[in-house]
Amino acid sequence: MTVAIVIPTLNTQSAIDQILTEIPEDLLDSVIIVDDGSETPIHAENVCVIRHEQNKGYGAAQKTGYDAALKRGAERIILLHGDGQYNTTDVLGLIVPLAACDAAIGSRFLNQGAGQIPWWRRWGNRTLTMMANFRYSANISELHSGARAFRANVLKDLDYHRFSDDYIFDHQVWATLLSKGATIGERKVLCRYDDTVQSISVSRSIRYAAGVMRTIVRPPPEA
Repeated sequence: MTVAIVIPTLNTQSAIDQILTEIPEDLLDSVIIVDDGSETPIHAENVCVIRHEQNKGYGAAQKTGYDAALKRGAERIILLHGDGQYNTTDVLGLIVPLAACDAAIGSRFLNQGAGQIPWWRRWGNRTLTMMANFRYSANISELHSGARAFRANVLKDLDYHRFSDDYIFDHQVWATLLSKGATIGERKVLCRYDDTVQSISVSRSIRYAAGVMRTIVRPPPEA
């Protein structure tokens, strides 16, 4: 089984250096780093680095990474954040639920790690997840984690280039898959919130939440 590890990043060279030490050596040739216009280009030896000369957005970076992974012929594709927010080993473990599911998400609510999330983000996450579960008759503990993995055939059948280049891309993917009846597995993942990880501002979080609610009410373009 061929695996690809897609790592979108923006100005996180030190985090990338650490993450690469945490990925098993036999998986390093599976890594695809997408540098989304960092001020100083991301450098990494012995792995694939694709650079956007200008910042295009978090969703756009995922699209570039998924395109490259599918072109390689990867059968399983894992998304790993480039700022080190999510525990690397936990995220790589998402390959396990893919044995029985179309996609997998790393949930912070399956362990004690969710307590590290700022209360207002935690409340918003739970509320939006509950709304989506009701809309799609699902029962998932968290739909707003950046830790995720997919079977290649799922992404091939998903016209993700029609989705946003911004953060709402994440929920458009899940909403479309759930509307299509795809199976989504979960696995616990630890995360951290400190000054070294990237986090969107309150205003952008509000715009994201509004976008999620619009997506819940009105199916995304693919659906």
